[in-house]
Amino acid sequence: MPHQTHYAVANPSPVLSEEQVQDAFHSYLKSSLTQAKVEGLLPENILSSAEGDLMITGPALCLYFAALRSTTEPPSVPLPRRSKSSTASFNLSDENCPPTFRPFWLVWSHAVPEIQALTPEHQHDLARIICNLPPIAVPSNPRLSGIAADLRAVAIEISMRRTFQDRYATDLQAALDAGTNGNTRMKASFVPPPSYDAPPAVPTQVLSIPLSIPLALAFPHPLAIPSYVLQPPPALANPTVYLRPAPRQHTTFTTHLRLGCGATTNVRAARQPVPSQCE
Repeated sequence: MPHQTHYAVANPSPVLSEEQVQDAFHSYLKSSLTQAKVEGLLPENILSSAEGDLMITGPALCLYFAALRSTTEPPSVPLPRRSKSSTASFNLSDENCPPTFRPFWLVWSHAVPEIQALTPEHQHDLARIICNLPPIAVPSNPRLSGIAADLRAVAIEISMRRTFQDRYATDLQAALDAGTNGNTRMKASFVPPPSYDAPPAVPTQVLSIPLSIPLALAFPHPLAIPSYVLQPPPALANPTVYLRPAPRQHTTFTTHLRLGCGATTNVRAARQPVPSQCE
């Protein structure tokens, strides 16, 4: 009987649950906000405020620090242990990312190599731009604004998730409490927006989000855009999806998408190399 060779087939990594990813995200979000406070990027008066942009800045910073933390190719993120007695460690990767979060994973993983290739000075400037602060390195890096816009575009989507909104005040308070030995004088005033059984009717408006990868690749479903970042729309003869070439020197295109809430999004994406559904 001829000898038969058997080859072991590696089992694919089991897909992580949404709860696992959410818990890990909020764990890293607390440390990211704390680090931003220590570095002066987000002072205590900002962390304790109820500014609308803070709901976007926080998760965008978390994505930035996660990119610096990644040590694998393709990129992955080590997940914190769920309990002190747990010995198992996992990485969130392209193989086990829940389908709900894959659009955000694509944008983030695309940005990781470019973020890690930056000099330390430009990495710090990227964090400053995410926090709406001016860059300070000389010479400046013109790509930083595009990378920051990519991360903030994902953060907008994260901020629309109710599970994120309900936990964000706790994350902010943890950052305010860090290093105070329990003597915190400031309290996070962030309050989740009211929830509704059905989305209210809103006028057609346009949002401009520069992305460094095609929007259809990152977000296959309609975007849910918060009203506070919407801008007045241009006059549109046809509100359906269409492509309009931009000037050749930028090799960009502009996409108008009809949103599920009745709004329209105008997305300007650049063909340059670069995680409401993710946390």
